[in-house]
Amino acid sequence: MATVTTMNGQVRGEDLGVVDYHEHLAFDAPQWLLEADGDFQLNDPEKSAAELKTWIRAGGRTIIDMTAIDFGRNIAKVQRVGELVPEVHIVVITGYNKPYFCYPSVFETSEKDLVAACVKDITVGIDGTGVKAGIVKGGSGYNTMNEQDQMLLRVAAKVHLETGVPIITHTEGGTMGFEQVEYLVSHGVKPERICLSHMDRNPDYWEHRRITQTGAYLGYDCPGKTKYGPDEYRNGVLQRLIEAGQGNRILLGNDLGRPSYWRSYGGGPGLDFVLTKYIPRLRTERFSSEAIDDLLIHNPRRFLTGE
Repeated sequence: MATVTTMNGQVRGEDLGVVDYHEHLAFDAPQWLLEADGDFQLNDPEKSAAELKTWIRAGGRTIIDMTAIDFGRNIAKVQRVGELVPEVHIVVITGYNKPYFCYPSVFETSEKDLVAACVKDITVGIDGTGVKAGIVKGGSGYNTMNEQDQMLLRVAAKVHLETGVPIITHTEGGTMGFEQVEYLVSHGVKPERICLSHMDRNPDYWEHRRITQTGAYLGYDCPGKTKYGPDEYRNGVLQRLIEAGQGNRILLGNDLGRPSYWRSYGGGPGLDFVLTKYIPRLRTERFSSEAIDDLLIHNPRRFLTGE
């Protein structure tokens, strides 16, 4: 079976277990962002590790740290989390989140150099640590696909084609997902190597079904965060997709990129919410065990390994 690049080396797909496809464990947010919104100071590896242990006890095994270069990726802090919780498989990424987070220097750098830097993260290691990225990220703004959005997606596509790692994108408010797939496919990426984050912020069955029918994956990562709509909305779309035979194209995560989401930082719903609260709710709403295993285990394994 194919393997996945984790922080501690290659892991077989069959050993990934329960996967959280979209997380943030520790990072150093840009100073300008902290000045605008202080609720991005997720920078204490010890606190993150303490809560990560609760996720492991709830059944988690593999977690993807989706902190991109432009969002303050700090590989040393993520390494520290991994040292404190050695039983977890951590996948780290390269690439860029969205134009809003990028310093002007990103767009002043040649595309060739951006691609080369991301490829180095995957083939050599990040910031001299030897820790290799296993995923590349790109993204777009709210309802936009302008030249800057396209540039970040092109970089992700070129990195994928050179290295074979899958692409997880940022969609702003769940918009432009179908357009991202179209654009990446037009640049040589197979749809089954693409996953779109935050799509449950736009719980539109018609839109989600046309995306999954391309072969691309949807990322649902807002359970428990009511400001993005009640779970009733995402559950209704999720059930319809499963009934339509598209349940094998959805990944689950928490996306706790703010300390106010972590109990160890004094907030909530907490890193184990999906496993301890959301999945039990799905069971009470008559989601089958097979469908739940697809969401947590089989779908992320297929996506990550390229099965």
